[in-house]
Amino acid sequence: MDGYLHNDLPINSPSEDYFGVNPFATALAKSILNMRSPTGSVIALNGPWGSGKSSAVNLIRHHLDAAVLADKIVVINFACWWFRGEEALALAFFRELYAGMSPTLGERFKKSLPKLGARLLKAGAMAGEVADFVGAGGIGKKAGQFLDKLAGLIKQDESVEHLHRELTNALRDQSRKYLIVIDDIDRLSPDEALMIFRLVKSVGRLPNIMYLLVYDRQLAEKIVSERFPSEGPHYLEKIVQAAFELPEPMSTDIQRLLIEQIDNICTEDFSEAQQVRLMNILIGTVIPEIRTPRDVNRFTNSLAVTWPAVAGDVDPADFIALELFRLLHPDLYRKIRQNKDALCNIDHYTGTDTLSKRLNELFLSSFSGEQHDRIRNALRRVFPILESIWGNVVYNTDFQTKWAIERRACSVNHFDQYFRLALSANVLSAFEFDTFLSHIDKTAYVETELRRAALDIRPSGGTKSAVILDELKLHADRVKDDQILPLLTGLFLVADEINVDSDKQASRMVDNHIRLHWLCRRLTWGRLSLEKRSTIFLAACQSASLAWLEDFVDSAWNDYFPREGDGAEPEDRCLTTEADALTLRGMLLERIKNAAQTGELISSPNFTRLLYSWLELSDDQGKSAKNWVTDQLRKDSVIKLFVQACTVVVWTQGLGGSGLGDYVARKSIRANVSGLERFMDIGEFKSRVEALSKVDPEVAVFFEAWTNEQQNTNI
Repeated sequence: MDGYLHNDLPINSPSEDYFGVNPFATALAKSILNMRSPTGSVIALNGPWGSGKSSAVNLIRHHLDAAVLADKIVVINFACWWFRGEEALALAFFRELYAGMSPTLGERFKKSLPKLGARLLKAGAMAGEVADFVGAGGIGKKAGQFLDKLAGLIKQDESVEHLHRELTNALRDQSRKYLIVIDDIDRLSPDEALMIFRLVKSVGRLPNIMYLLVYDRQLAEKIVSERFPSEGPHYLEKIVQAAFELPEPMSTDIQRLLIEQIDNICTEDFSEAQQVRLMNILIGTVIPEIRTPRDVNRFTNSLAVTWPAVAGDVDPADFIALELFRLLHPDLYRKIRQNKDALCNIDHYTGTDTLSKRLNELFLSSFSGEQHDRIRNALRRVFPILESIWGNVVYNTDFQTKWAIERRACSVNHFDQYFRLALSANVLSAFEFDTFLSHIDKTAYVETELRRAALDIRPSGGTKSAVILDELKLHADRVKDDQILPLLTGLFLVADEINVDSDKQASRMVDNHIRLHWLCRRLTWGRLSLEKRSTIFLAACQSASLAWLEDFVDSAWNDYFPREGDGAEPEDRCLTTEADALTLRGMLLERIKNAAQTGELISSPNFTRLLYSWLELSDDQGKSAKNWVTDQLRKDSVIKLFVQACTVVVWTQGLGGSGLGDYVARKSIRANVSGLERFMDIGEFKSRVEALSKVDPEVAVFFEAWTNEQQNTNI
């Protein structure tokens, strides 16, 4: 079997025969051995490219081995495709005959064969035929120089007939036969292939000599017809006495080998759903396209190289379908690769007749009949958006989450991996995520890994910590109940450290605090009772970082007392019980006061939000918070921190006229000072900002924006 699997090598023994060729080879070998007094008999073995002709030849030779050992037959293998050019081919042909036959014949033969070759090539019937092949100009200067090399071998009185007669006498007395095998004729150029046929025709009529010519008959007849229009296939009929078509392999044998080899390559344990999808793709798409042993080789050899690079990180059915397109339909593969948005964007799921026709033309215009329907169905299986556009199936955003979990090709974050054989920067490898998941019951591990991940800037922007949070949200169902608390404790502890601006910028203002909120809900909603999840969150908050604690407490309290006057959340949507939400507010107030004393507050991210919480939570009408701020504003560094907290960056694009709007957004700065008067003297603050603006460019930009906004308000 190995011959079928590596480098497209033919098989060598019956034990490797997967396609029922051996009985045919056995019968043909028996006929060759039992042929009486063959005189230049020519047998042709016909079959299309990739059908296994070379394997059949090897099996024939295998069944002749015993006769070779018994000195009943000599097999001479002429690897014609090793030689390039008609001159080299002809010379090599006679050299191989001489090397194969001379050990068993006498001295006269050793002299006669080279001379016959020289006569045929230069002076005999062969030269005339060569002239016919290359045109009225004869065999050409280069060919003539080659033939001159053999001229010294020929005596003036030694004609072709004389030399042929000497060889005939030498060979007729032999008890052994000679089989000259010429394989891979269809690898040659047209002129080289014709040279082979001419050599066999010119030398063929010798006793005990047989030829086995192996080629694609349709290709050979086409070559001959182009050179000899009047003869066409009759030319080969004059050379070949018996022609056999290589038996076509049973389709069931092709299918069995293909599936076995895919199974050998893709050794992972697939889920039942993956196995069903894979068999649907194999039966409906791959198997009908794989028709010959060489097709199996080509496909599985390619898969053996590409699959290890993506194993575990892609859906096997999707990958195998796309690999088939890459090998057999490269134009379709290229169009798929170039249309990620059309195939993965959920916004396209409302199909229209115009969109349906456009995508049909884009992907299927080069296919017709059954193949058109087969490829169309394969695309629908791999990219469900097409199932909606071309059919009546509708998917919602829950399916998009499901496809991301399954690492399908239709997932925006996983699409590129199918074509680049490398993970997107926005996902983790299955191995890496599984490793992380296996340690999430250890808080110290989670803490260390997230800190390290926050330093890993991805090529697409953002950090690995955001990727971990996204993957955890997708695979929240894989986190066991008793792992939730240690996982959240580690995440809450480093929440502020990993909430970096680069993640917000890379994800359109979605920061890691928001991702952590999503994860909290995915881990608990519909899974834990309100009391159980409230207990877990309360415990995790004991060591939470300050800004995240404020964020979480605000969310838990708003479940019951929303600021906008909306109704409270139903119980199954609340993070904690109302009592625990109140407890968390008290915890937050104490943490803020302690942070104010230690200096942690002023260095905390979003410290202005913490100030507002201090004002809201304290029972002294915010007096302690205001006193602390007044004291801090004596420092230029604190003024700078307030400026940074109140600076808002706005990006705008001009709409233009007639569709000629701006492609590039413009940056502008706004000063958001609303609410500062609750804990400071706003006039004094502005004076301090103005003074600092004279020496600090960043503060100067903020002060200018603040001044302009006030002037515009007063107009």
